[in-house]
Amino acid sequence: MLYGDVVNVNSKSGVQSTDRRSFLRTSLLLSTAAIAHQAQAEIPDNNPSFSAPRERKLRLVNDNTRERLDVVYWRDGNYIGDHLGQLHYFMRDHHVNKPRRMDPKLYDLLHTLYARLDTDKRIHVLSGYRTTATNNLLKEKIPGVSAKSYHIKGRAADIYIPGVKNDIIQKEARKLKLGGVGYYLTGGFVHVDTGYVRHWVNK
Repeated sequence: MLYGDVVNVNSKSGVQSTDRRSFLRTSLLLSTAAIAHQAQAEIPDNNPSFSAPRERKLRLVNDNTRERLDVVYWRDGNYIGDHLGQLHYFMRDHHVNKPRRMDPKLYDLLHTLYARLDTDKRIHVLSGYRTTATNNLLKEKIPGVSAKSYHIKGRAADIYIPGVKNDIIQKEARKLKLGGVGYYLTGGFVHVDTGYVRHWVNK
């Protein structure tokens, strides 16, 4: 599989490829312009494995749509606009099939976190972007969902990695101090976002 390709596996969304291409055409120009000045993302200086990285990539599975994505989204000091667009589409609100431009620092957070974990398994995404309507619906059904969730802002993801304990994931995420970290014991996932540094446990 080539990095940058999106692969749908038994997709439940029913989205046609033309929908995806239409989104990529219209949104990638905005993505590229918006992040052109962001040549460098915030990477912890105390981790020697991140000294002068040449590229950053992610290997993801969307548990809702069953899509898989392998993508190099940053190389030699610059974000790759069209590959960011693939990530934005991958992280869309699957309830209403609506994407938005996500915070590139969220992808950097996931990349940095993944590098700290001893695994070659993909990151599984349970929730990325949420529309306000979707978030309100979840808030009525699930305790702990915030009305001002960073998911609405395109700055959060709920994840897990097969074979890696969520306790380890949340501990490593907290060490990064790149944003908020929520440990959802019953839900079986870890929430990460690019908001202010904080931590909570939801039983």
